[in-house]
Amino acid sequence: MPGRPHVLEETTLGELRGVRFEVAVLPWGATEPHNFHLPFGTDSLEARSVAVESAGLAWERGARVIVLPTVPFGVNVQQLGIPLTLNMNPSTQAALLADIADSLSAHDVPKLVVLNGHGGEPRSPRTAAWVTPGRPRPSAVPSFSGR
Repeated sequence: MPGRPHVLEETTLGELRGVRFEVAVLPWGATEPHNFHLPFGTDSLEARSVAVESAGLAWERGARVIVLPTVPFGVNVQQLGIPLTLNMNPSTQAALLADIADSLSAHDVPKLVVLNGHGGEPRSPRTAAWVTPGRPRPSAVPSFSGR
């Protein structure tokens, strides 16, 4: 079954061969509790949903955009006392984002949009793209959650 051409996880090499992507969207969430009524993956699920729907609309209008797999880890030191809250330090986020940006650059994807679904993110990944300057990489456009 063919996937949506704007969602990397659903696309095959054969389907994307020859497509020159203009923008990659990286949904970034967190794994943390949202009281007793919402799942731990709420931030990641929302970020991915917004990314996929937005990229689909852009694709239909001719933009060549690809949604990358969601990063499900945010800075959660304030909730580590709650079972199964997962934390990723800002320095780790910066390293992860730099590696992803380098990979995209190697594939000539000129723009990277980080779609932040975690409202408590103090600095990363919004500023992580500028932490290790000096190498050519896609320009990062920070996005903010509506919280």
